[in-house]
Amino acid sequence: MSRTDQVQAWLPKIAEAALAGDSKKLEIVLVKAIRALKSQSPETCKQLGALLAEHSTNPNGLRWKGSGPPPVDADEGFALVRSESTDNAPAPVMPPTIMKRVDQFVSERKGCKRLLEEGFLPPGSVLLTGAPGTGKTMLSRWMSQQLELPFVTLDLATSISSFLGKTGFNLRRTLDYARSRPCVLLLDEFDAIAKRRDDDSEVGELKRIVNVLLKELEDWPLQSVLIAATNHPELLDKAIERRFDIVIDIPLPGDDERVEILRQSGRQFSDQIPAELLNALAVGLEGTNGSELNSLMSAAVRQHLAGEQELVRSLIEEFQLRLSKRLSGRSLGVVLRSVQANAKGLYKVRDLAELFGKAPSTIQHHLKKEVQHG
Repeated sequence: MSRTDQVQAWLPKIAEAALAGDSKKLEIVLVKAIRALKSQSPETCKQLGALLAEHSTNPNGLRWKGSGPPPVDADEGFALVRSESTDNAPAPVMPPTIMKRVDQFVSERKGCKRLLEEGFLPPGSVLLTGAPGTGKTMLSRWMSQQLELPFVTLDLATSISSFLGKTGFNLRRTLDYARSRPCVLLLDEFDAIAKRRDDDSEVGELKRIVNVLLKELEDWPLQSVLIAATNHPELLDKAIERRFDIVIDIPLPGDDERVEILRQSGRQFSDQIPAELLNALAVGLEGTNGSELNSLMSAAVRQHLAGEQELVRSLIEEFQLRLSKRLSGRSLGVVLRSVQANAKGLYKVRDLAELFGKAPSTIQHHLKKEVQHG
């Protein structure tokens, strides 16, 4: 087929999508046309890709609907979404394997012009799974900051309980709002509506919403990013999960991540805590999520500032108050020896017994055992 014939074959499809005001279809048709014409018309395809990239990141580009103000519930008047600032959003502390995938997603989004010029669509949707407190929302906010896009969130669990019976309508209005402008939309507690359609316990409306979501994920525009977060991936409809460009399972923080989260949470005051002590506490905090770690360190700093007490003592008290019951025999010994070694003689066996809520004989036993096994 000649170059002219190929162009003529694509013109009706492009015109049809444009005249219908179907921006997503137009994006897909243009990408397919770029692929088909690339070998014979590289310069034309480069121009098409550049135009597509420009309009896909331009709020006045390929969007025919007026974006308007954030949607509100028609009866109650409350906002369906909330816009959050991403100024100074901290970098999430996660394993390198996780951050590598996140960085790749951000890089491909930022390099969408090059991808489109070659006939490839950039990724536009992410499913984040993981236990509560592992940083899914923090990661979403940081991605929004990196992409320089507004951050919009919808808590689906709250929405369901607030307006069951209108969920589908309000969800569609929220999605239309996010589609109408460049932004990152976070659907939090995603399992509240995206449950398996074979779950007999769910009402008919929620099953219909799953079908709405399937369609939305297929038609999601280039200019926006859709992130869904769930604590219960096993509840999700598998067809929904397959629609996401990438799925990232966020684990509980490991030893290194726990140390860094504690350090970040203490900000400038972390310099007052010996590194050996922080490392030892991180061992004892195995199984703790990032939110709990941040809460523990923040409470210790507040106690230190309000009571003019040494931060080391405040930190140990918070540690004992919240989490010492989780300690195994070996990890307790590690923590005790580190505390004793780094507290400049402040804590004797009796002091440690009081702090950790153990009998002095128990403290002495763990200290000796650690020496024997060290």
